[in-house]
Amino acid sequence: MAAGTLLLIDAPPAQTTLSLGGTTRAWPTAPGASQEDRILLPALDYTTPAGFFTSTDDGIGWNLAPQFMDTQGVKEWQWGARLWPQWGRPRRLTPPATDRSGTQVLGELFANVQALPFLLLQSGLSGGSGRHHNGTQLEMGATTGVPIGDDLIGISLAASYANAAQLRHGFGVSPASAARGGPRAWQPSRGWQDWSEAVSWEHKFSADWSVSGQWLGARLLGAAAGSPLTQTRFQPSFTLSLWRRL
Repeated sequence: MAAGTLLLIDAPPAQTTLSLGGTTRAWPTAPGASQEDRILLPALDYTTPAGFFTSTDDGIGWNLAPQFMDTQGVKEWQWGARLWPQWGRPRRLTPPATDRSGTQVLGELFANVQALPFLLLQSGLSGGSGRHHNGTQLEMGATTGVPIGDDLIGISLAASYANAAQLRHGFGVSPASAARGGPRAWQPSRGWQDWSEAVSWEHKFSADWSVSGQWLGARLLGAAAGSPLTQTRFQPSFTLSLWRRL
Protein backbone atom coordinates (compact mmCIF):
# COMPACT_ATOMS: atom_id res chain seq x y z
CA MET A 1 0.00 0.00 0.00
CA ALA A 2 0.97 3.56 -0.41
CA ALA A 3 0.51 6.59 1.78
CA GLY A 4 0.32 9.30 -0.83
CA THR A 5 3.32 8.37 -2.95
CA LEU A 6 5.05 6.60 -0.05
CA LEU A 7 5.43 2.82 -0.17
CA LEU A 8 4.54 0.57 2.73
CA ILE A 9 5.99 -2.81 1.73
CA ASP A 10 7.50 -5.84 3.44
CA ALA A 11 11.00 -7.18 2.92
CA PRO A 12 11.23 -9.47 -0.16
CA PRO A 13 9.98 -13.00 0.54
CA ALA A 14 12.19 -16.09 0.68
CA GLN A 15 10.22 -17.49 -2.28
CA THR A 16 8.31 -15.80 -5.09
CA THR A 17 4.74 -14.97 -4.07
CA LEU A 18 1.67 -14.38 -6.22
CA SER A 19 -1.70 -13.24 -4.88
CA LEU A 20 -4.86 -12.51 -6.85
CA GLY A 21 -8.15 -11.01 -5.76
CA GLY A 22 -10.30 -7.93 -6.06
CA THR A 23 -9.96 -4.33 -4.93
CA THR A 24 -12.34 -1.44 -4.51
CA ARG A 25 -11.06 2.09 -4.22
CA ALA A 26 -12.23 5.67 -4.04
CA TRP A 27 -10.18 8.82 -4.66
CA PRO A 28 -10.71 12.48 -5.61
CA THR A 29 -11.84 12.80 -9.22
CA ALA A 30 -9.18 15.47 -9.81
CA PRO A 31 -6.63 17.41 -7.72
CA GLY A 32 -8.64 19.58 -5.34
CA ALA A 33 -12.01 18.13 -6.44
CA SER A 34 -14.87 17.61 -3.99
CA GLN A 35 -16.24 14.70 -6.03
CA GLU A 36 -14.73 11.23 -5.94
CA ASP A 37 -14.38 8.31 -8.33
CA ARG A 38 -15.03 4.74 -7.24
CA ILE A 39 -13.95 1.62 -9.06
CA LEU A 40 -13.86 -2.17 -8.61
CA LEU A 41 -10.86 -3.91 -10.18
CA PRO A 42 -9.09 -7.28 -10.24
CA ALA A 43 -6.13 -7.23 -7.85
CA LEU A 44 -2.61 -8.57 -8.44
CA ASP A 45 0.42 -8.73 -6.15
CA TYR A 46 3.64 -10.41 -7.35
CA THR A 47 6.96 -10.25 -5.48
CA THR A 48 10.29 -12.06 -5.96
CA PRO A 49 13.17 -12.70 -3.53
CA ALA A 50 15.32 -10.38 -5.68
CA GLY A 51 13.00 -7.48 -4.81
CA PHE A 52 11.03 -7.12 -8.06
CA PHE A 53 7.35 -6.36 -7.46
CA THR A 54 4.23 -5.48 -9.39
CA SER A 55 0.81 -4.86 -7.91
CA THR A 56 -2.39 -2.93 -8.41
CA ASP A 57 -1.57 -0.97 -5.24
CA ASP A 58 2.08 -0.07 -5.87
CA GLY A 59 2.68 -0.21 -9.63
CA ILE A 60 5.80 -1.95 -10.94
CA GLY A 61 9.18 -1.59 -9.27
CA TRP A 62 12.31 -3.06 -7.77
CA ASN A 63 13.43 -3.00 -4.14
CA LEU A 64 17.22 -3.08 -4.57
CA ALA A 65 18.12 -3.82 -0.95
CA PRO A 66 18.62 -7.60 -1.56
CA GLN A 67 21.17 -6.83 -4.28
CA PHE A 68 23.46 -4.74 -2.09
CA MET A 69 22.77 -5.49 1.58
CA ASP A 70 23.10 -8.39 4.00
CA THR A 71 20.16 -10.19 5.60
CA GLN A 72 19.84 -7.70 8.46
CA GLY A 73 20.03 -4.76 6.07
CA VAL A 74 17.27 -6.22 3.91
CA LYS A 75 15.04 -6.47 7.00
CA GLU A 76 15.66 -2.84 7.95
CA TRP A 77 15.79 -1.13 4.54
CA GLN A 78 13.69 -0.94 1.39
CA TRP A 79 15.03 1.26 -1.39
CA GLY A 80 14.71 1.29 -5.15
CA ALA A 81 12.50 2.62 -7.94
CA ARG A 82 8.99 2.14 -9.29
CA LEU A 83 6.52 3.33 -11.95
CA TRP A 84 2.80 3.91 -11.50
CA PRO A 85 -0.02 5.86 -13.23
CA GLN A 86 -1.27 9.22 -12.00
CA TRP A 87 -4.83 9.94 -13.07
CA GLY A 88 -5.52 13.32 -14.69
CA ARG A 89 -8.40 15.78 -14.51
CA PRO A 90 -11.53 14.51 -16.35
CA ARG A 91 -12.87 16.74 -19.10
CA ARG A 92 -16.14 17.24 -17.19
CA LEU A 93 -14.21 18.81 -14.30
CA THR A 94 -11.98 20.98 -16.47
CA PRO A 95 -13.27 24.60 -16.46
CA PRO A 96 -13.98 26.14 -19.88
CA ALA A 97 -10.90 27.53 -21.65
CA THR A 98 -8.60 25.73 -19.17
CA ASP A 99 -5.93 23.27 -20.29
CA ARG A 100 -6.78 19.71 -19.30
CA SER A 101 -4.20 17.62 -17.40
CA GLY A 102 -4.21 14.03 -18.60
CA THR A 103 -3.16 10.71 -17.05
CA GLN A 104 0.61 10.21 -16.88
CA VAL A 105 3.08 7.54 -15.81
CA LEU A 106 5.29 8.73 -12.95
CA GLY A 107 8.58 7.38 -11.67
CA GLU A 108 9.76 7.35 -8.07
CA LEU A 109 12.94 6.69 -6.13
CA PHE A 110 11.98 5.41 -2.68
CA ALA A 111 13.83 4.67 0.56
CA ASN A 112 12.39 3.33 3.83
CA VAL A 113 14.26 2.43 7.00
CA GLN A 114 13.10 0.69 10.18
CA ALA A 115 14.60 3.28 12.53
CA LEU A 116 13.09 1.66 15.64
CA PRO A 117 11.12 -1.56 16.17
CA PHE A 118 7.92 0.50 16.17
CA LEU A 119 8.93 3.29 13.72
CA LEU A 120 9.37 3.17 9.93
CA LEU A 121 10.75 6.29 8.24
CA GLN A 122 9.71 6.71 4.60
CA SER A 123 10.69 8.91 1.67
CA GLY A 124 9.92 9.12 -2.02
CA LEU A 125 11.17 11.42 -4.79
CA SER A 126 8.80 11.22 -7.76
CA GLY A 127 8.93 12.87 -11.17
CA GLY A 128 7.38 12.92 -14.62
CA SER A 129 4.26 15.04 -14.16
CA GLY A 130 3.33 18.17 -16.07
CA ARG A 131 3.12 19.20 -19.71
CA HIS A 132 6.88 18.75 -20.15
CA HIS A 133 7.18 15.83 -17.68
CA ASN A 134 9.44 17.92 -15.44
CA GLY A 135 7.25 17.99 -12.35
CA THR A 136 8.88 16.59 -9.21
CA GLN A 137 7.70 15.97 -5.68
CA LEU A 138 9.44 14.94 -2.46
CA GLU A 139 7.32 13.19 0.16
CA MET A 140 8.55 12.20 3.60
CA GLY A 141 6.70 10.43 6.37
CA ALA A 142 6.70 8.01 9.26
CA THR A 143 4.59 4.96 10.12
CA THR A 144 4.10 3.26 13.45
CA GLY A 145 2.34 -0.02 14.15
CA VAL A 146 -0.42 -0.57 16.71
CA PRO A 147 -1.09 -4.26 17.52
CA ILE A 148 -4.75 -5.24 17.79
CA GLY A 149 -5.05 -8.95 18.52
CA ASP A 150 -3.13 -10.81 15.81
CA ASP A 151 -3.35 -7.86 13.42
CA LEU A 152 -1.16 -4.77 13.08
CA ILE A 153 -2.66 -1.37 12.29
CA GLY A 154 -0.29 1.10 10.62
CA ILE A 155 -0.70 4.82 11.37
CA SER A 156 1.19 7.19 9.07
CA LEU A 157 1.91 10.91 8.87
CA ALA A 158 3.48 12.48 5.77
CA ALA A 159 4.03 15.76 3.94
CA SER A 160 4.96 16.56 0.34
CA TYR A 161 6.93 19.40 -1.26
CA ALA A 162 6.61 20.02 -5.02
CA ASN A 163 8.31 22.11 -7.69
CA ALA A 164 6.46 24.62 -9.85
CA ALA A 165 5.83 22.19 -12.72
CA GLN A 166 4.17 19.67 -10.38
CA LEU A 167 1.95 22.29 -8.72
CA ARG A 168 0.97 23.92 -12.00
CA HIS A 169 0.11 20.52 -13.49
CA GLY A 170 -2.45 19.82 -10.79
CA PHE A 171 -3.56 23.26 -9.68
CA GLY A 172 -2.32 25.88 -12.14
CA VAL A 173 -4.19 28.08 -14.62
CA SER A 174 -2.05 29.63 -17.37
CA PRO A 175 -2.42 33.31 -18.34
CA ALA A 176 -3.48 32.15 -21.81
CA SER A 177 -6.29 30.02 -20.33
CA ALA A 178 -7.41 32.92 -18.14
CA ALA A 179 -7.44 35.23 -21.17
CA ARG A 180 -9.69 32.76 -23.00
CA GLY A 181 -12.30 33.07 -20.26
CA GLY A 182 -11.09 30.47 -17.77
CA PRO A 183 -10.52 31.01 -14.03
CA ARG A 184 -8.02 33.65 -12.95
CA ALA A 185 -4.39 32.90 -13.75
CA TRP A 186 -2.66 30.82 -11.08
CA GLN A 187 1.04 30.07 -11.57
CA PRO A 188 2.44 28.74 -8.28
CA SER A 189 6.14 28.34 -7.64
CA ARG A 190 7.59 25.50 -5.62
CA GLY A 191 6.27 24.90 -2.12
CA TRP A 192 4.49 22.55 0.25
CA GLN A 193 1.67 20.68 -1.48
CA ASP A 194 -0.10 18.73 1.27
CA TRP A 195 0.18 16.83 4.50
CA SER A 196 -1.66 13.61 5.20
CA GLU A 197 -2.52 10.98 7.74
CA ALA A 198 -3.27 7.37 6.84
CA VAL A 199 -4.47 4.20 8.52
CA SER A 200 -3.44 0.87 6.94
CA TRP A 201 -4.38 -2.62 8.01
CA GLU A 202 -4.24 -6.29 7.03
CA HIS A 203 -6.11 -9.28 8.44
CA LYS A 204 -5.26 -12.90 7.59
CA PHE A 205 -8.19 -15.31 7.57
CA SER A 206 -5.81 -18.21 6.85
CA ALA A 207 -2.41 -18.88 5.28
CA ASP A 208 -3.92 -18.17 1.84
CA TRP A 209 -6.75 -15.66 2.37
CA SER A 210 -6.38 -12.09 3.64
CA VAL A 211 -7.93 -8.64 3.41
CA SER A 212 -6.03 -5.35 3.41
CA GLY A 213 -7.03 -1.73 3.26
CA GLN A 214 -6.00 1.88 3.67
CA TRP A 215 -7.75 5.16 4.41
CA LEU A 216 -5.78 8.31 3.65
CA GLY A 217 -6.77 11.91 4.30
CA ALA A 218 -4.66 14.60 2.63
CA ARG A 219 -4.99 18.33 3.33
CA LEU A 220 -3.82 20.71 0.64
CA LEU A 221 -1.41 23.48 1.62
CA GLY A 222 -0.20 26.78 0.20
CA ALA A 223 -0.73 27.37 -3.51
CA ALA A 224 -2.51 24.04 -3.94
CA ALA A 225 -5.10 25.03 -1.32
CA GLY A 226 -5.57 28.50 -2.80
CA SER A 227 -5.91 27.47 -6.45
CA PRO A 228 -9.13 28.55 -8.25
CA LEU A 229 -9.41 24.91 -9.36
CA THR A 230 -9.52 23.66 -5.75
CA GLN A 231 -13.03 22.93 -4.50
CA THR A 232 -11.99 21.49 -1.13
CA ARG A 233 -8.70 21.28 0.73
CA PHE A 234 -9.50 17.87 2.23
CA GLN A 235 -8.71 15.02 -0.18
CA PRO A 236 -9.65 11.56 1.17
CA SER A 237 -9.00 8.22 -0.54
CA PHE A 238 -9.75 4.62 0.37
CA THR A 239 -8.66 1.15 -0.77
CA LEU A 240 -9.97 -2.28 0.29
CA SER A 241 -8.62 -5.52 -1.22
CA LEU A 242 -9.39 -9.22 -0.80
CA TRP A 243 -6.46 -11.55 -1.55
CA ARG A 244 -5.96 -15.24 -2.34
CA ARG A 245 -2.35 -16.38 -2.21
CA LEU A 246 -1.54 -18.96 -4.89
